[in-house]
Amino acid sequence: MNKLLISLNALLVIAVAFLFYKVYASAPEDGSTAETKKENTLVPAKGPVQAIKQAATAPTGKIAYVNIDRLNEESLEISDLVSESKRRKESIEASMEGLNMKYQNKVEEFQLLQKGGIAPKSEMEAKAREIQAIEQEAQNKQLQMDQLTMDMNRKNESFQKTVRELLLRWNDGRYDYILSYSEAVPTLLLGNSTLEVTDEVIREINNEYKQRKTTRKK
Repeated sequence: MNKLLISLNALLVIAVAFLFYKVYASAPEDGSTAETKKENTLVPAKGPVQAIKQAATAPTGKIAYVNIDRLNEESLEISDLVSESKRRKESIEASMEGLNMKYQNKVEEFQLLQKGGIAPKSEMEAKAREIQAIEQEAQNKQLQMDQLTMDMNRKNESFQKTVRELLLRWNDGRYDYILSYSEAVPTLLLGNSTLEVTDEVIREINNEYKQRKTTRKK
């Protein structure tokens, strides 16, 4: 009996540490949420970006630029992605908080039985199995959080590809270069506002996205 209690105590220590780690490891260090990270949506995800072939055209000597900050703010697709990410993340976090409370209750029950010293071996083992079940459930929730991150990365990459493809169609040889501008990552330090085509690009992107959403609903 004493050996059993010692092993169960060790299990509790490990499981408590594990659960606390799983509950809080997914939270960003700066306390930010998916919504506050919205401006980073167009930052390239890890891995190679699929090249999109651009047909050669006669040089025009013209350059334009797109304000990425505004694109992130005004794109309907990005807005939907942020809302989806926030909803799924909050749902998982709420489940993990519930697991944490449930876990604490089970730990307290076990400790009371342990202090009493009269609980049969079968009851102590049953409590240990309940704790292990909660631990497994916490692992599953962490896997869901990891899957959410991968899903959002894939959708981010898909959006970037959509923007590049749209720019190829929309540009149609009008400009030799279309640069990007962002306050967060100012690779373009200064630009003549008459060269900005952000409004046109956002309008085209949103129109195409609304068409795709309408098609999917049919």
